[in-house]
Amino acid sequence: MKKIKNVESTVLKPRYETLKVDGEISYGEGNGAWNIIRLKRDILKEFPQLREKREKFDYSMIMHRSFDDLKKAIAEMETSEGVVPIFLFFRRKKEGV
Repeated sequence: MKKIKNVESTVLKPRYETLKVDGEISYGEGNGAWNIIRLKRDILKEFPQLREKREKFDYSMIMHRSFDDLKKAIAEMETSEGVVPIFLFFRRKKEGV
């Protein structure tokens, strides 16, 4: 797994408990892709820092190609006392739902 330097000092940590949130992705005309994710109120409750207008935020996404790679990454995070990652799943909506 590729190490990300200084991630632990900058990653926001959730405040409460396990949370499952479903949301929608919007189509961005400028990029010609489904690339706009709007954060739900529950996420903003967990990460109140995201309400700070004068701050700048970015994101880091790591996609493992196998469960073995994911297990190794989790083991490494546990030993380095890293932040627990957020799982993000892309889903195709069914018609009429």
